[in-house]
Amino acid sequence: MHEEMKAHAAKKAFDILLEKAKLPFKLGLGSGSTSEAFLKILMVRHHELPPFTCAASSQKIHDMSAHILHFMKEDSFESLDFYIDGADEVSLDYQFAMIKGGGGCLTREKILFSSAKFRMIMVDLHKLQRGPIGSGFKKIPVEILPFGLRATLKQIHYKGSIRKDFLTDQGAVIFDIQAPLGGQKTPPEICQELRQIPGVIEVGVFPPPQLFIVGKEDSAEVIHV
Repeated sequence: MHEEMKAHAAKKAFDILLEKAKLPFKLGLGSGSTSEAFLKILMVRHHELPPFTCAASSQKIHDMSAHILHFMKEDSFESLDFYIDGADEVSLDYQFAMIKGGGGCLTREKILFSSAKFRMIMVDLHKLQRGPIGSGFKKIPVEILPFGLRATLKQIHYKGSIRKDFLTDQGAVIFDIQAPLGGQKTPPEICQELRQIPGVIEVGVFPPPQLFIVGKEDSAEVIHV
């Protein structure tokens, strides 16, 4: 059932892109299973769009589609026209703040997200949660430099664990914070607190996009933020 919801969200995202993209454009591609569902549609129907170039948030996404889509050099873009991705959790009670980057691509995802003029996030219905961020019991990923790892972890005052046998595309490690988080801190405050710790590269807490696409059993709903 979740796969059907993802498919409905991915198809709707492509339809919206097809409607909005009128000129040659730059497209950021997210990571994860929902993004892969969108990518499969894009690879089949890319000829329906104006000319475009892509930036990938992971090597996997790049390698899946580089034989069909055209990708920019990693250091060549200043801005993107569109960014399309999924999310691990969306907090309805905290202004649609998101947990993202569960696959370990959070730093690249956040760069692409912040660089894009228009951002669409695809989720299935079960990703929408009430309560504090992490109420859906999704862990919050934190990307950390391997150098001085123990010193960095000592300053993180949240329970969690290092992801075993895993390195990001940047060669960093992931510390997964247990959720839900209690207390009165908002998602931006949690993110800012962690990013001030030397050795922390990025935190998988994101602000909302302009548009959520929520996949349901037989359709997809668009939520404007």
